[in-house]
Amino acid sequence: MKIREIHWILLSIMFLSFPSFLVYAEGNDFEFRVEPIFPESQIGNQGYYHLKGNPNETVTLQARVINDSDKELNVTIRSLNAYSGNQGILYQTEPILEGTAITNDEFQFTKFVKNPKELTLSPLGSEVVEFSVNVPDINGTLLGSIEFRVFQGTEELTKKEEDSQLLIDQYRAVNLGVQVDITDYKETPSLTFESPHYSPEQMAIMVPMGNSHPVIVSNISGTYKVTKSKDEPFSLTGDMPSFKMAPMTAFHYPIRWSEGTLEPDDYNVTFTLNVNGQTQTYEQTVSIRNEQVKETQEKMEERGEVEIAPKTFPWTTVIIALLLVIVVILLWMMKRSKPQRKDRKYPIQDPNDT
Repeated sequence: MKIREIHWILLSIMFLSFPSFLVYAEGNDFEFRVEPIFPESQIGNQGYYHLKGNPNETVTLQARVINDSDKELNVTIRSLNAYSGNQGILYQTEPILEGTAITNDEFQFTKFVKNPKELTLSPLGSEVVEFSVNVPDINGTLLGSIEFRVFQGTEELTKKEEDSQLLIDQYRAVNLGVQVDITDYKETPSLTFESPHYSPEQMAIMVPMGNSHPVIVSNISGTYKVTKSKDEPFSLTGDMPSFKMAPMTAFHYPIRWSEGTLEPDDYNVTFTLNVNGQTQTYEQTVSIRNEQVKETQEKMEERGEVEIAPKTFPWTTVIIALLLVIVVILLWMMKRSKPQRKDRKYPIQDPNDT
């Protein structure tokens, strides 16, 4: 065996033996951590800032940002509002999901926070960052978060079917939640609901759900059931995993279509909820029309998903059946109109007659 061949075999064995080292070297370029520095007034130690605040006072908070990479990092810092979704509390600058909103502007965390916009960290360096919260004069809880993120690069995606490119910016981010309890709230929280509607984009029945209380509503769980007015055997059921809602927020809870063919009809939606140990029920009717079913098909085709055909009147079957009937009638008429052949009768001749 030649020396060059032995050399390549040894290199291959080395690459196969140390895959974790190679992956770590690539991922370590953007490694950083953020450690909260809790104030003396901190309530508990659950990884986020939780403190009592008085209206119109300014609270200063700190965090240590640590660069674990061997490269200089530019860290951007921004404050985020607290919204709600079926997965729990979301932290965003603006709502992304359909129906997601803060119903009272005084509960927008970003309006009351001052923080540095960016930070440059030397390789393997660290720095303490300060940000302040001007506590608003509201009843209840102010909730939000501070986000620290590093830009990793832009990924370019090219569609095979089309000559187009999609650029996606990639970030690595760390969020620290901030909860400021301003006043006590004694009322037992419950949820509010509005009339549901069907979303072809989401392929789901969307149920508007709201927390009209100025505090976090936790321990929300339950079940849902969808039935059809003209089809008693039809039943779409599911469990609602436990989630929380931020103060003064609303969103649309999606009931995904996962059973049977989507058909135009009237559907009954029933929720049975457990909200902080209290039972709450909700029942409404939603209508799905034929144009919504067609739009759903178009959306699914655009995304390359399996088409769900609407159940419509079977015109093709009716036309084929009519054509068969017409053919049978024509054949029968042709048979009736065809003259029947009559056999001729000849007198029997005596063989002796010659």
